[in-house]
Amino acid sequence: MFNKAKRILALLMALVLVFTLAGCGDKEEEFSVVYEEEIEYEYQDGASSTTSGGTTSGGTTSGGTTSTDKPSTTDKPSNGVNPEDYRGRTVKFISTIDPKVDESGPVVANFEKEFGIKVEIIPSGLDEHAQKVMGLIAADQSPDVARSNGDFPAFMGYLQSLDAAKIDYNDPIWNQNIFKMTTFNGSPYLCDTVGNIWAEIDIVMYSKSLLKRANAYTPEEYDAMGKWTWDAFFQIGKDVQKVNNNKPGCAINSYECFYHAAGGSIYKLKDGVVTNGMNNKTVEIMSKYSQARKDNILMSGKSVTAALMEGDIGITTLHAWSLKKTGDMKNAKWDDLGFYYLPYYDEAAAAAKQRPVTGIFRGWGLIKGAKEPVAAGIFLREYLDVNNYDVGGTYISPAAETFFFEVNDIEEYSSFDNYNPYMTYVDMNSFITGLKSSQEIYHAMYYDPNQVATNVAAAKGAVDRGVKKLNDFIEQQLNSH
Repeated sequence: MFNKAKRILALLMALVLVFTLAGCGDKEEEFSVVYEEEIEYEYQDGASSTTSGGTTSGGTTSGGTTSTDKPSTTDKPSNGVNPEDYRGRTVKFISTIDPKVDESGPVVANFEKEFGIKVEIIPSGLDEHAQKVMGLIAADQSPDVARSNGDFPAFMGYLQSLDAAKIDYNDPIWNQNIFKMTTFNGSPYLCDTVGNIWAEIDIVMYSKSLLKRANAYTPEEYDAMGKWTWDAFFQIGKDVQKVNNNKPGCAINSYECFYHAAGGSIYKLKDGVVTNGMNNKTVEIMSKYSQARKDNILMSGKSVTAALMEGDIGITTLHAWSLKKTGDMKNAKWDDLGFYYLPYYDEAAAAAKQRPVTGIFRGWGLIKGAKEPVAAGIFLREYLDVNNYDVGGTYISPAAETFFFEVNDIEEYSSFDNYNPYMTYVDMNSFITGLKSSQEIYHAMYYDPNQVATNVAAAKGAVDRGVKKLNDFIEQQLNSH
């Protein structure tokens, strides 16, 4: 895991005066919190990805550089596996990510050169992924490795446990959280690494210029006041609306992000069992969404990234992938983008520093019928090691690079008890649950805020049916192995 050393170098100024958060949100007094900090990340085993030389001012960082110092693994047997024994083998990787057009291209090429193991990429569309893999398995053409991108528990239909890969589960590079969440019958099904360059923890992103024109507090400023909550998020939307031709001033990129960040999940997973995650917080957060729609401050019906780039909204939730040059905001004016943590549920949570952490349920696994499971395990460790990537050229700015690794700090923000990933991502498991989420679940917040509690009560019944089918599917897959 990353050991994070944070050193406050100097507190240059801290003037927190009188704030007015009600009404239009205008600032009575300006305040400024300026500080510098230095953050270093390293794996506990000595392999490191170190960001140094960066200074933070008011929540933005500049001047950061990244260096890597990773020991060779070709002569370092792990868990009884000697990589030299697998030279000349071919690992088949079915992926929705094409190494030819993203950051992993050089990593795959270097892996082939260093280990003498060829990697064959089998392209797959996101929506067809599970069905395509299962079709190949049925035709006795199993690939070896697949990425699971929000399709839990559908991946149980095409993955086997990782035991056959013979990876060292105790290697500090691995994210133990993913092992815990995907352990069934005593063995994990998915792996991921700490600080993975593919991490998809949710964040907020905003237009600096539009918030400034609206005289709106930034998320960093609200946080300094202990008031960075969902109410503050929607207040920014109101402030932007007033100076932007009455257009809705904010957006939510996915319902799952909104529910799960507030602690009111649709589905929850613990100890290998899916449960109904809808609770009082689900009602409360859906009511806030419904009120924001009624007040015309929450945009819908348009790409949130396009709206942010075109100046139609001031702030939105997004995946951390948006911080990358190949991400959602690749065509934006990067120097106008601010980014910060998701809002706290309420001021009590803010005071307790209980940051919400949510994102896509993601990992990599070994496919049923894999012909080269051990070579696949060697590949996964190298492919997922952040130290093998040109981190310095990946993100839209040095500030974005630093923030990406800060927000994805598993030890601080993504503990097993705190991390709340999406269980069913944009209906990807609808073929298992038989539910149409938009009509049977999400509709609960489409109408008047006063109707949300009644609608949630009705939606709980649909979720209960989905829970049973998801657990039945998991049991069936485990019994078929």
